[in-house]
Amino acid sequence: MSAETVHAMQPYTISDVPDDEIEIRCTTCAFRKSFEKADLLQKYSPGLYLDIFVRSTTEFCEHRQAYSILPPCGAFSPQMETARKAVTDRNAEEEDRRRRTSIERAEAALRQEERAENAAIRITDRNGWRLYECIPLGTVPKYRWQQSWEEACPEDIIGFDGAVPIGRVFQFEPQTTNKDVWFWILYGIENRKRARPGQGSGWERSRLLAVCRVEWCYERMLQQEEDRKRWNARAMK
Repeated sequence: MSAETVHAMQPYTISDVPDDEIEIRCTTCAFRKSFEKADLLQKYSPGLYLDIFVRSTTEFCEHRQAYSILPPCGAFSPQMETARKAVTDRNAEEEDRRRRTSIERAEAALRQEERAENAAIRITDRNGWRLYECIPLGTVPKYRWQQSWEEACPEDIIGFDGAVPIGRVFQFEPQTTNKDVWFWILYGIENRKRARPGQGSGWERSRLLAVCRVEWCYERMLQQEEDRKRWNARAMK
């Protein structure tokens, strides 16, 4: 490095060095010296710049110009590069942490909105059924129900009439949304399209009520199909 070269100080400190030792060398002479990082942290401030440490350590190097603020010609520390990499990695991790935090906050806000919507559904106490269509107290499931997925997930189940799936009962993220709302869907496909018996989906206040609602709608659909067959048979006579 010539005397005319303007030296840009590198913003890395001894505390940024991930190595146990800090070494200073010179490319134009035999100067070489190593320091234990732990000893340096006890003797100097952790915020001491490596550039300044190199200058002070090589103050009497024969290649250094008198009274120059530049580091000695050829003097350097290999730990400058490891410190740069450590700082870069740390900044990248911090940026990734901020990004994840931002995403988590956005997801939490979305879940809060869903929770508020579900709470509003529960508070309105109106799920579309008339009073005489409510599930009677003491009603129990008639059909077979099992979990929808291989892993344990009691908040998502499917009902069967023999081998025929009749409907599904589930919750949206029950750990974070309203646990008083259970959604249900009636399956209407069985090798053909079927007429929907009124509502084909909705919500109830419990898993039991949602299961019974699916069965109630399924049997209502079967009954309507039987009635339709009888009416068609009578019309053919």
